[in-house]
Amino acid sequence: MEIYKTYQHNPPHLFRKNTKYFITASTYKRIHFFNSNQSKQILLDSILKTFSKFNWVIEDWVILDNHYHLMVDVKDNPNDLSKIIRNIHRYTAIQIKKINPQAKQSEKIWYNYWDTCITFEKSYFARINYIWNNPVKHGYIKNSEDWEFGSYYSRFRKEPDYINEIVEKYPFDKLDLE
Repeated sequence: MEIYKTYQHNPPHLFRKNTKYFITASTYKRIHFFNSNQSKQILLDSILKTFSKFNWVIEDWVILDNHYHLMVDVKDNPNDLSKIIRNIHRYTAIQIKKINPQAKQSEKIWYNYWDTCITFEKSYFARINYIWNNPVKHGYIKNSEDWEFGSYYSRFRKEPDYINEIVEKYPFDKLDLE
């Protein structure tokens, strides 16, 4: 069973069991609140802990200074997604305001999040490739394997042949995700 919810001031969300979700969240006015390793680690720890608490599996991820992308897998309780994101954003907003002077003065830390249910293999792998290459796309680094705050960093070291095959076979440059 799936549920499609619409909201007056937020994007609609489709909640479906046994589905992979591509999730993007952005900071308020795209301000770089997560511009230190400490702040990125706070966000990553919160993401990992909260998704795990709700029995969702994070397959791939990347955290940048003003947004993040996730590929997650849900078996049951897809309706928990908004609660998961709300918990992550509430906790990280409180923590970031403690360590980032710019964040202390901001009325908000997070803007919103968007999710997409992945329905076919090519879309899945193209989005994975997009997650992996996002730091390069935004000019943070020249090579994805150098970005510590992304799943590519460790995956490339463990399974470089598999990673290179996906990168070649499923280009992300035709995706319009931002």
